[in-house]
Amino acid sequence: MLPWPFDDLLRARRTRQALPREYRERLRHARRGFLERPGLGQPLALARFVALDLETTGPRMLVDRIITIGAVAVSERTVRHDDAFEALLRQDRSSEVDNILIHQIGGQEQLGGTEPADALVRCLEYIGESRVVAFRAEFDSTVFKREVRAQLGLRAWPRFIDLAALLPAMFPGTNNDSLDDWVRHFSLPPIGRHHAIADAYATAQMLMIVLEAAPRFGIETIRDLRDAEQAQRWLGRRR
Repeated sequence: MLPWPFDDLLRARRTRQALPREYRERLRHARRGFLERPGLGQPLALARFVALDLETTGPRMLVDRIITIGAVAVSERTVRHDDAFEALLRQDRSSEVDNILIHQIGGQEQLGGTEPADALVRCLEYIGESRVVAFRAEFDSTVFKREVRAQLGLRAWPRFIDLAALLPAMFPGTNNDSLDDWVRHFSLPPIGRHHAIADAYATAQMLMIVLEAAPRFGIETIRDLRDAEQAQRWLGRRR
């Protein structure tokens, strides 16, 4: 992980200091819980994962903002429908009309959402000690970490696992490329695409399929899963 430039460090410190004291305390508690999480040797059957998806103001991961966050927990190899997180983040200005047509979140809704700092603090608390999973994780990870830095003055600590790498590794020989392709491949119920919570549920279902297949590949622990995902990315075999 590269160090921040000095100006960025100062800016981040000012951002943290400007947060309400309650937020700073909650963030310290959340980070301490993450640092005390079970190690990489934890069996997959005992792990809690969080399937996460973002809807943003556009496709540019270095500049566009988070509009909604959707997340669903998977633990003991079960999608936990009673353990989910959703937040609509307030925007200073609504996104472009073409973007609204994709995610169906109108301008007034965007302007009336939750304060971004509050939503991000709650999301980090929800993630807790869990491993975060996303489809095309580079996008979600980059945007999420950038927003946490901008709004909270912190490096976001969760590390993302990319299902777009794991799925073709465990189920080779397909032309599947998108989340929709994999949903159809496994004959799962259609999802409400471009809604963060719906995409998070679809990602959670895909993760369940990966976890069920994992023992056939000798993947038994968090470390095994991480190593398999990294190997696929290094080999350039993500679809």
